[in-house]
Amino acid sequence: MSNRRNYKVVPGVGDFCPRCKLATQIREHIEVTAKQRRQPYYYSRWFNCTNPNCQTSLIMPERFKVHSEQELAE
Repeated sequence: MSNRRNYKVVPGVGDFCPRCKLATQIREHIEVTAKQRRQPYYYSRWFNCTNPNCQTSLIMPERFKVHSEQELAE
């Protein structure tokens, strides 16, 4: 398995970190893989706090939550 990451950094400023209140880095999937499709849901976009002194790393807002086809059928 390769160490290649399946996300890209989107230019711009993301949401503000709920803990340190600084702007975040926007990330999204390069492609949705079988791994994401097997899960009940995944996030199409998320934010990364780049403040090294902040304990928050990833911020995943509900508005970017994508439910799988299987879960929607139930």
